[in-house]
Amino acid sequence: MITGPVYLDYAATTPVDASVAQAMNACLTDARAFGNPASGAHAFGREAEDRVERARLQVATLIGAAADEIIWTSGATEPITWPSSAQRVSTPRRAGIS
Repeated sequence: MITGPVYLDYAATTPVDASVAQAMNACLTDARAFGNPASGAHAFGREAEDRVERARLQVATLIGAAADEIIWTSGATEPITWPSSAQRVSTPRRAGIS
């Protein structure tokens, strides 16, 4: 029987496993890993990118996917709009028709 409050707004936030929090804490506090993973021109960015790629491989292995099938997003809006964006890009435009 549930005796305490029950949190139901998992769309807003969710708890993370302690090992995930520990890994994230290292990325947020380790001076060597605190960099932009898209900035490979310097050591900070390369270290951050290495950590992102290791995480990608871990997730892929966990769910039986290839690492290049794992795409990180900043939130729900990006993956929701991808199908319509892909359709616009993949559909050739004809002269006079938009």
